[in-house]
Amino acid sequence: MLMSGYHYMGQRLPFRTVYLHGTVRDTKHRKMSKSLGNGIDPLDVVKLFGADALRWTLIAGSSLGADVILDPNDLETAFAPGRNFANKLWNIAQFVLGQLPNSVPAIDAIDRRSLTLADRWILSRAQAVIREATASLEQFRLDEAAKRCFEFVWNELADWYVEAVKPRLDDPAAKAVLAYCLDLSLRLLQPIVPFISEELWQKLPGRTATDLLVTAAWPAPRPQLDDPRADQEFGRVKTAIEHIRSIRAEYRVALKTRLKATIVARGNDKATTFDGERDTIVRLAQLESLALDGVPQGVGAHAVFGDGSEVVVALEGAVDVRIECERLSGELNRLEKQLGSLATRLSSESFVSRAPQEVVAKEREKEKAWRDQRDVLAAKLKSLGCS
Repeated sequence: MLMSGYHYMGQRLPFRTVYLHGTVRDTKHRKMSKSLGNGIDPLDVVKLFGADALRWTLIAGSSLGADVILDPNDLETAFAPGRNFANKLWNIAQFVLGQLPNSVPAIDAIDRRSLTLADRWILSRAQAVIREATASLEQFRLDEAAKRCFEFVWNELADWYVEAVKPRLDDPAAKAVLAYCLDLSLRLLQPIVPFISEELWQKLPGRTATDLLVTAAWPAPRPQLDDPRADQEFGRVKTAIEHIRSIRAEYRVALKTRLKATIVARGNDKATTFDGERDTIVRLAQLESLALDGVPQGVGAHAVFGDGSEVVVALEGAVDVRIECERLSGELNRLEKQLGSLATRLSSESFVSRAPQEVVAKEREKEKAWRDQRDVLAAKLKSLGCS
């Protein structure tokens, strides 16, 4: 169990005992105990990584009825999840705090018309994390609350919104959004990592010497900030960037090489969505240029997403197309031979009738997976213009 000061849903609880769902065991799945000599002294962990790293590792890893597996001989690895999250939270908070003036307008005072798609998206995601984390805590699903907060802070806020908003850090609207998102993140995380959240929260603009996060109000959702359309549209922007990054990695294009890309919007996806976040896509996908009109020309790699929209990355000049064609052709030929052998085996009445049914089923699943891989390779060869 873990103990700390705690404030939740308007209730001021100066001392609270939090019981973990499962049992703490070592890597050999033995229950930790002093008599077995496999226990971990929590004070040793606190000295090495801090109390919040200890709390995070145990709470986030304690799913209902499951054991928390820790290695008493390798505390570095055992408590890496808590240490890494504490470091990430501290670093992203310090970055945000460094952009904020002494006074930041409340989010309700910001004209909605001044908000970009990225602003509206993160504010909408913030309302979702408030509802989901609160519901998990009310059901004593402490691990689910921790993981949802992790996803919001590490992924949605740090990896996406902060990166998207960097060119606009002098915009009052962007500052208000950053301050609001950091404030609610720390309020939601207080029951799990109370020390680092308290330290950071007191650094927010407008705090006085007597303000304490442990006695602050629990965040409440603001329905006026819910924006399903922004969720969908910025989700498409994220997907486009992810596809371009995947293509770059797949074709082993050097990071310093700037690529040309085209997005063809189809279905309910609109070109204006991508045009509004053009700078974000170009910067985060490391592009030289982004086209949103017409059909892409020349050799390129394709990826389909959303409502049939397509992103095409021009590879001519970025990779040696001849060598890439040879590599892909070799993979396709190897896969064709494997499929031929597998098809022969599955067409054999002797194998199908004598082998256990689960073995036959797995072989059929393998055949389907290989056929899908073959189709992907054939599509790549076609997009590269390989003869």
